[in-house]
Amino acid sequence: MEGDGALPMSITMTLNGVRRSASGCQAQLEIMSKSAMSALMGSPVVMDQVHRVNIDRRTPADATSIESQHAVINARARYARMYGEAAFKGKGVFNYAGLNLREGSTLEGETFESSLSLKIYPLGSDEVVGTMRALHASINISSREVGRRQMIDTVMGRRECLPITYEKRTSLGPLLVGDEVVQVEPSVMQITDWYCPAEAFVLRTEVKQDGKVQRIDVTALERDTQAP
Repeated sequence: MEGDGALPMSITMTLNGVRRSASGCQAQLEIMSKSAMSALMGSPVVMDQVHRVNIDRRTPADATSIESQHAVINARARYARMYGEAAFKGKGVFNYAGLNLREGSTLEGETFESSLSLKIYPLGSDEVVGTMRALHASINISSREVGRRQMIDTVMGRRECLPITYEKRTSLGPLLVGDEVVQVEPSVMQITDWYCPAEAFVLRTEVKQDGKVQRIDVTALERDTQAP
């Protein structure tokens, strides 16, 4: 995925080691990302994440639950690197694939609770110079409205897709930087996911915040045909 706007980014996600069960599945999710503030024109922050994700959906009527514990986070910037763990759990609609997406219908939202604990090191040194902890971060996604099916131009070609719109509220909660508590203002974003049934995937996401719109496009989808 590639994103433009004030926070340009490049993200590659790999899902492997999938194990299915009667109630859901487990998989290892690896995320490699680069992001930077365009206004600062500085070096990007490079981050690697490894999650062991457990997805549980016992019946179609149940809200899907998703959980990851002890995920490994490794981030590098121009002058420092950060290493630590993260965890999250949530409930809601996490995947549009397999749903009966009728134009004009409303989907349930999502709720996430997460925590993050990082140690900060100067580049080229193993001496810890600081810590950062967010113990009560959250993401709340409102109910979602399914719009009119239409043809759009995506990076992967012209596709028939459905716009799904909702509000996303993100809060870090009290952020502990060393021994100091920093209160970070929650962010509110208006999101449009363009879900394309032929690929069973969102090929474009538009994020509106503070009057500005960022566009995130899927640039490639690959399936390992050798996987069991």
